[in-house]
Amino acid sequence: MKNLKLAAVSTLVMIAFSGCASKAPTTGDFMRMHAAENKETGLDQKQMAKDWDKGIALKESGIKLVKHGEDLVKSGDKDMTTGRNEIEQGNKDIEEGTNLMKASKQEFQEAYPNQKLNLNK
Repeated sequence: MKNLKLAAVSTLVMIAFSGCASKAPTTGDFMRMHAAENKETGLDQKQMAKDWDKGIALKESGIKLVKHGEDLVKSGDKDMTTGRNEIEQGNKDIEEGTNLMKASKQEFQEAYPNQKLNLNK
């Protein structure tokens, strides 16, 4: 009689979950159904089902965080590459500008040896 009662409760619970839900029952749902069938140990199994559902939620949020982090790293890598390229180009421009200034000063002094340059500007 007890087995018949458990089977009936189990069937009703499964019908309720599958009829009301638009998607298939999760592992956590099956854990809850099993806990309903075995009330003596049901408290531990209900906690296991809650933990399972919490684990799913944590895993999904973790996947989203990893994806977002990877996107940020890619963006940061691109920014780092751009920054290094600008530093390299800036150093080349400084060197070229310094050489042009030296050459210009030398040409001026050779062309106008009696003129003084105001180099503070």
